[in-house]
Amino acid sequence: MVVNTEYYDLLGVEPNSTDIEIKKAYRKKSIKLHPDKNPNNPDATKKFQAISEAYQVLSDKNLRSNYDKFGKDKAIPKGGFEDANEQFTAMFGGEAFKDYIGELTLLTDLQKQEEFESSANDEKNTDNKETTKEQSAKVSEEQTGTSEPNKQHNMEPSNEKKFINNTTSETSNNTTDPQIDVQKEKKKTKVEEFEDEQKLKKKKIIEELSIKLIEKLSILTDPLESSDTKIDLKSQFIEKFGNEANLLKMESFGLKILHTVGYIYCQRARLFLGSQTYHGYGGIMYSIKSKLDVVMDTLYTVSAALDAQSTMKELEAYKQSNESNEPAFDEHGNALPKPTVDEMAKFEHTLMGKVITAAWCGSKFEIVSTLKSVCDKILYNKEVPLEKRIERAKALELLGDIFQKSFRTKSEQEEAQIFEELVAEVSAKKPKTA
Repeated sequence: MVVNTEYYDLLGVEPNSTDIEIKKAYRKKSIKLHPDKNPNNPDATKKFQAISEAYQVLSDKNLRSNYDKFGKDKAIPKGGFEDANEQFTAMFGGEAFKDYIGELTLLTDLQKQEEFESSANDEKNTDNKETTKEQSAKVSEEQTGTSEPNKQHNMEPSNEKKFINNTTSETSNNTTDPQIDVQKEKKKTKVEEFEDEQKLKKKKIIEELSIKLIEKLSILTDPLESSDTKIDLKSQFIEKFGNEANLLKMESFGLKILHTVGYIYCQRARLFLGSQTYHGYGGIMYSIKSKLDVVMDTLYTVSAALDAQSTMKELEAYKQSNESNEPAFDEHGNALPKPTVDEMAKFEHTLMGKVITAAWCGSKFEIVSTLKSVCDKILYNKEVPLEKRIERAKALELLGDIFQKSFRTKSEQEEAQIFEELVAEVSAKKPKTA
């Protein structure tokens, strides 16, 4: 018996609903009530915030328990409720996949590197201007005779020699301004420090994910002692992670991530198990396949990025053509018709799709890299007995197989597709943060 059903009522579910039923209800409500889908409804934002608050409580086991027993006042998340759009726009999996793939940082890292380069260029331009001013002032002083003309003649011989050497050095290095070189070194050091920080952060993430993965596999590899010998551990394992896959597959891009995770788990497990056969010949084929996958993923990522960039330039050309009174021409000199509003909207929609595709390719590349490191860490750690590592490899292969076999029903796919498109639209409008 629950003391308050308001949150359940907002999502349209019963108090005894499962996690999957609550997640599905939230997704349907969020699609229906999202402000972007209701531009003429002044209450849309308020209603969307309300269902987001309800979901944040009911999707958390502890908060839901407190809510059922004591009501809303005892079910406030630590740190307060998240902004509805912040929670909604978890582009690739969000928090749900964090225990498997960690936090995706590739896109934010690229943005930070761009900021470093931009900052370096700004400072370089500033330094060049300051240097030019100093040189002009020096020349002006020499020409007007206001630069202490008697100072040089009153110098001691040793100081005079030092002065001449310094002057010669400055003259010889005039083409490669030493101040600019110092600034370059400073910027280079900042970038290197950032890269070192990211390496340490990635190492920590891999450590944490390895521990979590070992815990997941321990259902099979380190079963709890029980007097009931009839317990089918394999069935328990399949049921537990089958249910988890049913939740994960409905996240934004969830099925793609789930299949990627499953594929890498199976690949690394089979590579390890194959290496334990005669002279390791069993793992050679999987090793070659793994290297080919890296090459193909790299090509897909670069191709998707170039395609998005090309489309972006094309859209800019269309916009300029639309805003200009002068006619635009194609490469053959033929006049191009000005695009209509509908054509521009379709073009922007196409561009958004290509940008999201490029972002997914880059994120998938990062996911695969992280997963390989995590799997190899638990399979090739020689401090752990080989027998135990073989058990883990077999459990890892089974987990990967469960994830790879996950699928969405037709209705689930239609619902998820609408949700993913809306997430993509909102994410595209979201301003970049430093």
